[in-house]
Amino acid sequence: MTARFMTDPHEMRAMAGRFETHAQTVEDEARKMWASSMNIAGAGWSGQAQAASYDTMDQTNQAFRNIVNMLHGVRDGLVRDANNYEQQEQASQQILGS
Repeated sequence: MTARFMTDPHEMRAMAGRFETHAQTVEDEARKMWASSMNIAGAGWSGQAQAASYDTMDQTNQAFRNIVNMLHGVRDGLVRDANNYEQQEQASQQILGS
């Protein structure tokens, strides 16, 4: 599997799709968590407690954003590498065919 994955552009793109799915899941869960924290804040919290809750959620939201960015970076890299691999493979076949 590993050796084939490293040289099969279709497998690389399939893996990129899985990374995109993971990124979407993280984004969806972060949105749910944010909405839940807003419900807590609206339930009578105020002052320092509310400020601490917002600060914690801002930090958590940024952490999730960083994870999504990393997942998208891996996805983009896999697609780019799959394209490069195909281009190099075609160029090699043209050279060998001539």
